Amino acid sequence: MGDQPKPLAIGKHDPLLRTYHLLEHLRRDSGLFRRNEDAILAATNLVVFVFTMTGIVYATQHDHNPAIQTPVDALYFTVTSLTTTGYGDITLPGSSGRLLSVFVMICGVTLFFRLAQVVFRPYKVRFPCDACGLQRHEPDAVHCKACGNLLNIPDEGAD
Repeated sequence: MGDQPKPLAIGKHDPLLRTYHLLEHLRRDSGLFRRNEDAILAATNLVVFVFTMTGIVYATQHDHNPAIQTPVDALYFTVTSLTTTGYGDITLPGSSGRLLSVFVMICGVTLFFRLAQVVFRPYKVRFPCDACGLQRHEPDAVHCKACGNLLNIPDEGAD
C-alpha cells in the first residue's frame, strides 16, 4: 500500500489553469472588468510582452554588449524598439540581435494596434445571438444586427 504511486493532481497547481479561473471570477464578480475586459487584456498582454522581451534582451546581451549593462538598459531598448522610435544609442549586434529587434518591433506594434483598437472601438457587450451566433452587440440592442433575431440582453438595471 505504501509503494503505490499517488494519482496525479493534474491542473491543481497549473498557473495557466489558475489564470483561467481568475478570469472567470473577474467576469462574474467585477462589472468594471466585464465592461473593459478587452482593453484590460490587451494592456496586460502588452505589459507582459515588454517585460518578457526585456528579460530576453538582458539575458542575451548584458555579457557582451556594453550598451546593455542593467535591466533598465534592456527595458529602454525594448520600449524604443517596440515603439519603432529606435534612438540608435543602443543596438543589438549581429544577425541574432537584428532578428530579435525585428521581432520586438513587429510584435510591439501589433500589440499597440490591438490596444488602440479596443480602447477606441465603441463598447459592445458579449451576448451570443441564438440564431446566427454573433457575439457582440450594442448594450441597448433589441435585435441582432446580423440576422434581426430578437435579443434579450441582460443588464444591471436602470440608474
